[in-house]
This record gives sequence, structure tokens and C-alpha cells, in this order.
Amino acid sequence: MKGDSFTLTIARAREKSVGGQSIVSGKTRTHFTIEVLRADDTGYSVGWTAGDTTFETSLPSETFLRQIVDLMKGKQIVLQVDARGTITGVQNWKELRSETLKALDALLAKTPDSHNGSADQTLLSNLRAQWETMFATKEQVEQLCTRDARIYFMIFGRRYVLNEPHEYDDLLPNPIGGDPFPTKARIILQAFNQQSGQATLSWNQKTNPKQTARILESMLKDLAARRGKRSPETESTTTLSMEDNADITVDVRTGWVNRLILTRSINLGTRAQTDITSIVRSAQ
Repeated sequence: MKGDSFTLTIARAREKSVGGQSIVSGKTRTHFTIEVLRADDTGYSVGWTAGDTTFETSLPSETFLRQIVDLMKGKQIVLQVDARGTITGVQNWKELRSETLKALDALLAKTPDSHNGSADQTLLSNLRAQWETMFATKEQVEQLCTRDARIYFMIFGRRYVLNEPHEYDDLLPNPIGGDPFPTKARIILQAFNQQSGQATLSWNQKTNPKQTARILESMLKDLAARRGKRSPETESTTTLSMEDNADITVDVRTGWVNRLILTRSINLGTRAQTDITSIVRSAQ
């Protein structure tokens, strides 16, 4: 209902490996404030605002990485949500686009012209160009700004029966633009505790390897054509697979998700990446 508010803590962990040996790992934790701004028969407007981000390894506040991470800090994303709980858009996407690009310009302007500063400035200039491309359309801004919210809202808008799976075709947004990846998704209500009002659900989706390879090959050919270069060899993309698995606990009395753990596995030949996203709700 209007006025409801709470905080979410979203923790992310990433591990990469080649040939079964881990080569990179990193962890972050970000606090978000969620507030219902409007609620009526047509749906809701929900404010989604990022707060502080902390790293597993302590970093000074002035570091380049922290400055990049803090670009969205304090910016309220106004989600448009229909009566079934499905996110349909971002009300203030134009303002978010403008404010973020201005923040990048300001960060670029104050980057010191030193040895390390020059490297950071080059990186930031490239990042500015990439973000301008990714923020080129309303759809792209909404995709980027609702990444976490769509995970949190993904089980809403359906009725569930204990131990009866709901299977459906879905699309996995392409994080670098282009066509989304078709998936087969499955969600099931595994348990319901009437006394505590807690429901437990599991969710899974998998990409179709052949369709994923086709989309990636098309993107690589298009990129090569725009750069006036030969298309790269793409045989290895046929081994690409992506799979998501999530365990979700819902407070049925309030309708909000209390806890969600999502694991995304990406495999490309001998290379593997695992991203774990943990979302935990606390009342204000």
C-alpha cells in the first residue's frame, strides 16, 4: 500500500575460472531503499534508491572504482508496476539518463592528469562512450535501471499451487544490447507455512545453446561490419550456456519477498563464471 517502505541488502559475488581453476573473485554489498509512492486499481509507482556500496576488500573512498560504483547512489528510480506486480517501465528514465551522463562528465573532468590518472581517464572516457550507447533509448535505460528490481519482482503476478510447476517461455535480457536470449523457465511453490505466513519457491531458467550462439554470432558480425573488419571466428559460441537458479522466501501477509538467492552460471568451453546475487529484506 502507499507509504510502505523497507530496505533491501543486495550482495553480489562473482567467481571466474579457466579449466576448473579459479582466477578472479569479488564481492560487493549495496543497500537499497524501497518505497511505494502510489497505489491504486491500475497499479503502483515504487521508488527504488541505491545507497552505500561496500567491498569485501576495504577500498579508500577516493578510489576510481568506488567513484564509478557511486554513480547511481541516491538516485531514485521510479518503477511503474501494473496491478499484477509486473514492472512495465521507469517513469523518470529521461532524468536518470541525463543525471548519470552528467555525473560521468564531472568525474572525467576532475580525474587528475597523472600517470595513474591518465589510465583512469582513458578508462572513464571509454566508459562514458559505452554508457551513452547503452542509454541511447528508453528501452535500454529501463533494462539497465531495473536489473535488480526485475529479479526481486520476478515471482509476482501469478497464482501458485503447492508442488505444481509453472513452466513458460521467457527472455533473458542481453546485457550488451541486441536481441535477448530465449529461455525455458520453471517456477514451483515448494512449501507454505500457514502459521508464519512464509512461502518458499524455486525458480530456474536455461538458455537454448543454439539460439544463444545464433544471437551472439549475429552481434559479432554486425560489430565487425561497423568497424570495417572481418567477422571473428564464432565456432566456440556454440558451447555457450547460461542457467539461472533461485530460492525465494515470501511473506504472504505483506506480499513482499523476504529473501532471494539467485545463482547465474555461464559456461563457454573451459571458461566458467558464476554470479550469486543475494537479496534480503528488512523492515524500516
